[in-house]
Amino acid sequence: MVSRFILAISTSSGVAKVAAAIEPDSANALATGLFSFEITDYKSQSAQLLPMIQQHLEQANLKPAQCAAIAVDIGPGGFTSLRTACGIAQGLAVAWQVPTVPLTSFECMLTAQLPDKPVTVLMDARLNEIYAACIQRTAQGTQWVKPPHLLALDELQNIHGSAVCDAHVYAQLHEPGSVAVQGAVCAVRLAQLAWQEFEAGRVATPFDCQPLYVRDKVAQTTTERLALKHGAV
Repeated sequence: MVSRFILAISTSSGVAKVAAAIEPDSANALATGLFSFEITDYKSQSAQLLPMIQQHLEQANLKPAQCAAIAVDIGPGGFTSLRTACGIAQGLAVAWQVPTVPLTSFECMLTAQLPDKPVTVLMDARLNEIYAACIQRTAQGTQWVKPPHLLALDELQNIHGSAVCDAHVYAQLHEPGSVAVQGAVCAVRLAQLAWQEFEAGRVATPFDCQPLYVRDKVAQTTTERLALKHGAV
């Protein structure tokens, strides 16, 4: 019988991914997934997420009172996507009176079998850029060797050591080998990490759950576009 579960929500990749995981049996065990689903239609995610969450909770016979926390992938990722995930996580956390566990997309890319050394995580940021961070997962949580930052696509050649890349970045590598593996943001992994954070007391209030925007600017202003059109610098 399920005692408690964590609900995990991720939209940073453009695909909405949701999972629920049961409380692990021991401190060193990984939480077991109860259900997971995806919504690939970007335009309908905000309308479908809550009804589908409710549907899967009912099918799994899970009640809000059994929820320990809401985990959310805060990014980096698309502006609207991140706001959708954080908004829904905040709303559910307030309604169910539970804390949130905000984790980054970089952490959601980590595999269960982690090396005992830092790993560089690389994700497509579009505009010929890459989201990058170097992290190490320990009993004390995530240690940021290099915090989230942007890299130009041609800087891939300067990446050394163990790396986890999304499909787009992995395809750009000229010599993908043992030091670079392909990965993806995973809602089940988000839920498993969230249990580790929750049990260590590393949680946040609903309103502290905010999107992570690594890129400050993604478009030109109207003034800038007009200046370029007329040849102004």
